Amino acid sequence: MKVMLYALLDNGAGTETLLRDLSGKGFNGTVLPASSVHHALNHGNPGTAVFSLADYAEDVKGPSLMALFVLDKKKLPELQSVIRAYTEDFKKIHGGMFVVSIDEMEGSF
Repeated sequence: MKVMLYALLDNGAGTETLLRDLSGKGFNGTVLPASSVHHALNHGNPGTAVFSLADYAEDVKGPSLMALFVLDKKKLPELQSVIRAYTEDFKKIHGGMFVVSIDEMEGSF
C-alpha cells in the first residue's frame, strides 16, 4: 500500500540538511515553497516552483516549505523517524507532518 507523507517545515539550513539526508537515504519527493495565508496576504506570494529532492542544490525561497513523499507504507516509519530526529520533534525546526493513505495510484512513484 502506498501512502503520502506531507511535511510543512520552516525553511533554513537545518531543513536543507534534513532534505539532503533524506535524498541520500533514497527518499525522493516534491518540495514547494510555502507561506501561511497571513504571510501571503501581508507580504506577497513567494511564488510557486517545484523541486525534486535530488535537485535541492537550488535554494527554495520563502519562510516555509512543503515536502510531499509518496512511498510504500513499510518505509514510512524510517522516514518519520528521520524527520523527527532532525526537527527534534518539531522543536528545533518548527512545522508538522501528516500521512494520507492512497487508495488508488497511477504513475512511477
